Formats: sequence, structure tokens, C-alpha cells
Amino acid sequence: MRLSGGNAGAGQRRRLGQVGWSMVVSPAAAVPALPWRFSTRTFDLDEASEQGAETYYPLRMGLLRGTGRFKMAIDAMQLGPVLLGDCRFDADITMDFAELRNFYHLNVPLSGHLDSTNLRNAVTATTERAVLYGPTGDIRLRRWGARSRILCVKIRRDALEAELERLLQRSVRSPIRLASSLELTGGYGRMLRDLARLLAGQIRQEEPLARQEIIGAPLWHSLLDLLLAAADHEHRDELLAPGPPCRAPAVDRAVEAMRAAPQTPFTAADLAEIAGVSIRTLQAAFQRHLDVSPMAYLRNVRLEGVHAELAAADPTRTTVTEVAHRWGFMHLGRFAEAYGRKYGDPPSRTLKSP
Repeated sequence: MRLSGGNAGAGQRRRLGQVGWSMVVSPAAAVPALPWRFSTRTFDLDEASEQGAETYYPLRMGLLRGTGRFKMAIDAMQLGPVLLGDCRFDADITMDFAELRNFYHLNVPLSGHLDSTNLRNAVTATTERAVLYGPTGDIRLRRWGARSRILCVKIRRDALEAELERLLQRSVRSPIRLASSLELTGGYGRMLRDLARLLAGQIRQEEPLARQEIIGAPLWHSLLDLLLAAADHEHRDELLAPGPPCRAPAVDRAVEAMRAAPQTPFTAADLAEIAGVSIRTLQAAFQRHLDVSPMAYLRNVRLEGVHAELAAADPTRTTVTEVAHRWGFMHLGRFAEAYGRKYGDPPSRTLKSP
């Protein structure tokens, strides 16, 4: 499983600190033909079809009768094996795709609606329901509503399937038979929607925080994990079942790794691999022995790192924002709240204290 789009070769091991663990880093994702971030605008239907095909898949685009002036706008960003595109049209359009083969695809409406058919399943995607396409079967977008804003998420097939295998700790048959839609109003679906909106907001940032490995790698892993938890498929019950109990040494191994290299972009799957147990088992063990989740423990360790760095920093040369981002805290409001709970003072006071 990839940590991010690095340059590590197959089987390469990266050892962090002097602790007795190592992590296998699988081959990096292929470099996309497009830049890691790009924007396009056009009023020409043929050019839009060409640009849509270059960005996503071979397609044929058409205008529905009686629609207004055509315009397409795409702002997109590559994040590991995931391409996120904030896509908008000023007219009602149709699209036809051949089967995706090497990809899964998720459309999350940020506004408006999208009517589509795949494998004879007709779905209307709205802000309360996303639509999913697997690698097989032709796809027809019967109506992309004018001025509808859709977050179009292109996911490498091998990445999603490897993520599921890593979560289950066993091989799975390809492709994963995902349901054609998923609810976005509660549970894992709502968490997926909220993460999708956060990432959509990153696309047009001058320097997206999601491009920092300590932030971006856990984000795209979380996107895949939430998709697998929210969408119905043949492995979902097993995926969400409680993990069996494990002994404290597994927790100790994960804790040792986090404290040895807290700025590593760990995911829950990484920590479970280090501990030698499943994610569900490690989560249950952390709750039982430490009364927190593994990722909550990691955030606490990073808060300690922020506190130490702020206490030693020159306030004329350092800002709280820089330090927080360097330690993987993307949402400054939540960071400040957590910092205040732990230390009783805002981080700005720690930075300015003599």
C-alpha cells in the first residue's frame, strides 16, 4: 500500500528512528500525464469533450435540447492515486463513457443533480446521494443539470482494491462489486461527503495543504477507507465487524513507532501493519488499554511536538500556523481547541512566552 506518490521501489523498506520496526513501501503511483493540479474553461463542446477525455476517460459529450449557452469549468488536483475534479457546466449535458477498466469513480454533487445509468442501474445523484461506477459496464450520464457542481473522483482500481485487502488482511476478488449509490446524510456517508467537500476546497488553494505528505497521504487513504465503509459491497460486513482482542505488545509497537517518528504520515492501516494486527483489532486494543483510538493518540503526540517547538521558537521568525501545518494539523480552529484543552493556553501564548 502506498504512503504517497514517492519514489520508493518495490520491496524497499524505510526504517524510522532506532526502533525495531520497518514498513514496506510499495511502488509509487504512475506519474499522471496531466500536471498535479490544473484548471480548464471552454465554451466549445468539442473542446470540452477532448479535455474531459484527457482528464478522465474517453467520452462523448452532448447538449440537451432547449439548454442555454454552453460552458465547462474543471478545477482538478491529483492526490496519490486519486484525481479530484470540481466540475461545472452552464447547460444541461449528456455524456457517454466506455467501461472504466482500471478505475473506480465517485460523483459527489456539491450542488444540483446528475442522472446516470451503469450496468442497468439508474441513479439520480444529489447532495444527499452520491453515485458510484465500477470498472465494468458502459456509463451514460443522461442529464448533468445546468450549473450543478459535481466533485468527480477518479480512483485507481489497484489502489482501492489494495486498500481493501490491507484493511481485511487477505486477498479479495477483483473487481469490488460496489453498490451503484450511497447515502451522504449520515454515518460513514456523511463523513465521506464532509471529506470530499474539504478536498474540493483545497483544489484552488495557492499552496494546498493536502499536497504536504504528512497531511495528504492520510487524507486520500481516509477517502478510500470511508468509501469502502459507506458503500454497500460483498466485503462490507466483514470490514465493519468488531476486531478480536489482542495483547498490549501490539499497542506498544504502534506507540513506539508514533513516538519515534511522529511527523510520519501514518494511517490507521500503517499502524496496524507495524503492530502486526488488523486495523479493527488495533483500534479495539487502543480503546481498551489507552482509552483512545490510534489516530487520536497520534494527534496527541503531535500536539506535544507542536508545544515543544513553539516553546523553543523565536516569535519574530515563526508563526503558529507554520508549526501546526508542519505537524500535520490542517484545520487551525480544531487544532487550537485541542491545544487549549491539553495545555490550558492558546498556542499563540506558548509562542510568545519568555
